Amino acid sequence: MLASVLFSILLSSTSYNVSDYSCIDELSTHPVRNEYMLQIVLKSYDYYEGKIDGKIGSVSKAALRSFQNKNGLVVDGILGPQTCLRFLDRANISRNATNINNDDTNKIMQYSEEVESQQIILKELGIYTGTVDGLNGPGTKRAIKDFQNRAGLVADGVVGTKTDKALILGEAAYVQNINGNIENASESQTPVTAASTSSSAIDLINYNPNANCVEGYVNTIDVWVPDPCFYPVFVYRFGKTAQVNSQNELDSYLQARWSLTKEKVYTSIGPVSTQNYTPGVNSPVNGLPMSPDANNSIVIGIKNDNNVRARPQSGPQNADAVVEVLVEGGMTRFINIFYQSDTTYHGPIRSARPTDPTVLRPLGGVLVASGATGGLIPEIIDMGVPVITDRRPEYFRISTRNAPHNLYADTEKLKSLAVTKGYVKSTTPQPLFAWGDPIVSNWAANTYLNLTFSSQTKTKWTWNGSNYVRTYYDAYKGSSSGNVHNWVDVNGNQGQISTTTVIALFCEPYIHPLQLPSVKTVGNGRAIILHQGKILDVFWKRGSNLDPFHIVDKNGNELFVPKGKVWISLVPSTKAPSFG
Repeated sequence: MLASVLFSILLSSTSYNVSDYSCIDELSTHPVRNEYMLQIVLKSYDYYEGKIDGKIGSVSKAALRSFQNKNGLVVDGILGPQTCLRFLDRANISRNATNINNDDTNKIMQYSEEVESQQIILKELGIYTGTVDGLNGPGTKRAIKDFQNRAGLVADGVVGTKTDKALILGEAAYVQNINGNIENASESQTPVTAASTSSSAIDLINYNPNANCVEGYVNTIDVWVPDPCFYPVFVYRFGKTAQVNSQNELDSYLQARWSLTKEKVYTSIGPVSTQNYTPGVNSPVNGLPMSPDANNSIVIGIKNDNNVRARPQSGPQNADAVVEVLVEGGMTRFINIFYQSDTTYHGPIRSARPTDPTVLRPLGGVLVASGATGGLIPEIIDMGVPVITDRRPEYFRISTRNAPHNLYADTEKLKSLAVTKGYVKSTTPQPLFAWGDPIVSNWAANTYLNLTFSSQTKTKWTWNGSNYVRTYYDAYKGSSSGNVHNWVDVNGNQGQISTTTVIALFCEPYIHPLQLPSVKTVGNGRAIILHQGKILDVFWKRGSNLDPFHIVDKNGNELFVPKGKVWISLVPSTKAPSFG
């Protein structure tokens, strides 16, 4: 298969001559990568609607000429220095989709909850890359048409009955199409008249769920074979722009430009005081004593999908701790942290988000993800958190689920890879909290805690006499609260997600420059701790990403956190909890 891929790319590289791309970066001088990049850039500016395949045909050339014409360039269909420089002038780019002024746009566009739900689904499928804003603009319509083509429907950009049913099925709609269960019929629903401008943040990740994965990559006689299982990433840093197509290329690029040990300057409030935590003896992740045979070579945090099509997940039941964070569309994802424990079957694994490194930094942890949006990976590394993205044999895809919800990994192999790459475990890691043995009997009695991440995602933790068990409300599932949240192992055995301790930290929400919903984990806020059928309603504070989380009372006195398997929820402070 490698040979055939290589041959096709060689053919495509001779079909189009890239004269100069030096203004982008020296890493992107080879025509194969330049052609690939050209399509991504043109698509991000709404000029190219085809597949990102590196094959510059008539559609790609027409898109380039259209870009040149609309941006005051010589229309020659050649990617020369002036065209290249114009690509980088993001603030002054004329977008093909923007045909009306802002005043007109504001008058015409109307928010629709249905459109917002459609955008969320399309974004999860990797088809829609714009802002989830509930506006039925050109970008949304193009994404709908793309989805309709995949599902075997008439591509009219209108969400009628058949398209709506296909969207609910998600990736399964492609299978339904193969089986002939979705008819190729026109839609009858009247389209909503609307217009939209594209997001100012460019998501240049291209994911093709139908692409065959290349088992590795080759770099022979200066010919590059990109791995379609690695998300191409555009890196914007310090006035430079580059595309990376593989983990190896990303490693090389970052090593040459940023130090893995580089840290930002913060005002630290120092380490926490602990009753029973000793580096090398107790786990910094949950305070528990470590067994002599524990695989504690390094701390890794693995992103775990929480999409409705990803449940039940594999990994939360094995992790030393789990951190739940808000992502796009009001959904959440998990960071499953492994230090003492391991599992051969963890997944589905999804991409990184801005909050992830802030949790792992005091532990000296390594982030494991399937990629990340735009220039987020270098930002994470710049914070001092190494990143491992999609690569085999540590990763594998299962056949019982559809992409992108089918990427799994062996945690022991991931730890070994991290050590091989030189990500050395800290000899004195900071514990996440001040682990200890507080007098829980003095806490208030409690049976449940309801947490709201968004109007779409709500969770409930209920005390069953020995542990806290998890149920949820998920608008995407179209069901009420009380859904049992299960895990599943490699043999198909299932059980309800449970933990001995629940910690809810209420954090200030914000929007990352890459248009990613996030929460601030530096500062202070409300904290709720559940343990042994009791509740503690207090506060948290943190001076920097280098610090642990300090749990304090109203007078600022530090409080101990019960050691044990812990589930940490980073909840937007705008969402009030309920408990009883």
